[in-house]
Amino acid sequence: MTPRLITIDLDGTLLRNDCTISPVTREVILDCMKNTDTIFVPCTGRSYKNSRFVLKDFPTFPYYINANGTTLTEGPSETLLHASVLPLETGCQVYSAAKEYQTFIEIYHGLTAYDSAVGRENLRKSACEEDYIEQLLYTNTHLEDLDDFVLKEKRPISKFHIVCVDPKEKTQLKDRLSHLPGVFPISTTPFNIEICCNGWSKREGLKKLCEILQISSEEIAAIGDSENDYEMIQWAGCGIAMGNADEKVKNAAQYVTGSNEEDGIVQALRYLGVLG
Repeated sequence: MTPRLITIDLDGTLLRNDCTISPVTREVILDCMKNTDTIFVPCTGRSYKNSRFVLKDFPTFPYYINANGTTLTEGPSETLLHASVLPLETGCQVYSAAKEYQTFIEIYHGLTAYDSAVGRENLRKSACEEDYIEQLLYTNTHLEDLDDFVLKEKRPISKFHIVCVDPKEKTQLKDRLSHLPGVFPISTTPFNIEICCNGWSKREGLKKLCEILQISSEEIAAIGDSENDYEMIQWAGCGIAMGNADEKVKNAAQYVTGSNEEDGIVQALRYLGVLG
């Protein structure tokens, strides 16, 4: 059965290693969006504003799932349909702990993300690729400091994205954060830590969208590669892992397609019967 909705991760899935989209993959998705009834939905750890920038060569998608499933936005109106946020005290604790290390702290609030001057300096010292850094920072709101935002104004936070310069510090910080109540840190790269409310994942964001559209999990296909894709791939009627995916993700999937460097998305769409 052709899925009614296909959700596609960005980094390591739709995006190649240099953070670009293969022209072949782009044209195939555009053709499927135009000539089929299947709903395509980006589902990413990135903020809404950043995903719109990354996907600028596509028409507006009807929905966007962002910040590891903690925000759900209607594309045409840019209406935030749902936001899951960390308890204020937890947000303060995570931020205060991360500040003690050499880190880039990115805070997701609403449709965008915020960072600090010292964080941006640390990000450029990290093992992140320059293409990724430039793309990530392009749509962020750049603050001199995040202290007031978190500790004084106590703004609700959907997600923390923390990049550590020192791998040893990442291990120490991740272990420390895991002991905070309701905090379940994950890593999608060897040098980052991501935190959402009570382990909220892309699966929960996808569930929220399915409730709105009255679509069952059996009618969903989910494509991804990383730890933050595991739950949605396991939950969807058809979970597809990229060839470059973590083994845990591959084991949860019904089908393993080619890598993000091999137009694996095209192979997956053919497998799903969306592409002839």
